[in-house]
Amino acid sequence: MDLLAALGIHPGDCVAVAGAGGKTTLCWRLVQALAARDARAVFTTTTKIWRPAEGVFDRLHIGPIADFAPALDAADPWRTACLASAVEGALDPTPVGDAGMPTVQTKLAGFAPSAICALKPSTRALRISILVEADGARGLCIKAPGEDEPVIPDCADVVCVLANLDAIGQPLDARVAHRVERVAHLTQTPPGSAITPALIIALLLHPEGGLKGIPLGARTVAVLTQRNEREPHPDARQIMAALHARGFDRAVTIAPRASQPVLSCA
Repeated sequence: MDLLAALGIHPGDCVAVAGAGGKTTLCWRLVQALAARDARAVFTTTTKIWRPAEGVFDRLHIGPIADFAPALDAADPWRTACLASAVEGALDPTPVGDAGMPTVQTKLAGFAPSAICALKPSTRALRISILVEADGARGLCIKAPGEDEPVIPDCADVVCVLANLDAIGQPLDARVAHRVERVAHLTQTPPGSAITPALIIALLLHPEGGLKGIPLGARTVAVLTQRNEREPHPDARQIMAALHARGFDRAVTIAPRASQPVLSCA
C-alpha cells in the first residue's frame, strides 16, 4: 500500500510525528510522497532537528514562521520546504551518519505550536501539508515522553506515534530506550528485562506514553518501524491488532528506508 494511504494522510493535513524509531526518516518519506503527487509539503519541528543538507528541500527558511507566509502562494514552483526559527551554534557541514534524511551536524530550533497553527489556515487552503517532528528520542528504538513532551500542535489532523520493533528481545536499557526508568514505570517492567511485544503495546497505549498530548479529534496512527525491508517482524501483526483495537485509529508496520516502505496495516 502507498505510504500516504496507509497512514491516512491527505494533502493539506498537519501531521505531528512523535515517539522513537525513525521520526525524521518518516517525515522525509512523507515529504517525498507528497511531492511525487504534485502536492507541496512543509517540514518543521516544535523541538529541534538536524539541518537538512544543501539542496534537499526546495526552500530552507530560517526565521519567524510568519515571514514564510508570502512564499506559500508564490509563483515559483517550490514543492518542499523546511522551516526553522533559528540555527543553534556554529554551522557544521559534516553529514550526520546513518541519517534517514540527508542532514548535517547543525541543529535547528523549531517553533511554538501556536505559530504552526497560525500558519495552518493558509496551508490548508492551498493543500500544503505541514509535517511536524514533535519530540526527540536520541536515535533510540523506544521512548517515554518527558514532562513537557510531546509538543504536538492543537491543530494537528494526524498524529503518528512511532516505536521500533527491533527493540524486541533486547534488554530495557539506555542503549535501546530513551528514559529507561520512565519506560519501566509506565509498562511495569524492571529495567534490564527483555523488551517484549506486551511492553511495546503497554507503552504506546499508556495515556502518559504513546497517547500523551494528542489533540481532541486528531486521527491517531501507531507506526511500527523496522530495518528488515522484506517482511514484517514476527510480532508485528499481534502488536498492530492490539493497538488498533484499544486506542489507535490505524496501526502500520513500515521499513522507513525501503523503496516500498509499507509492510502491513491494521
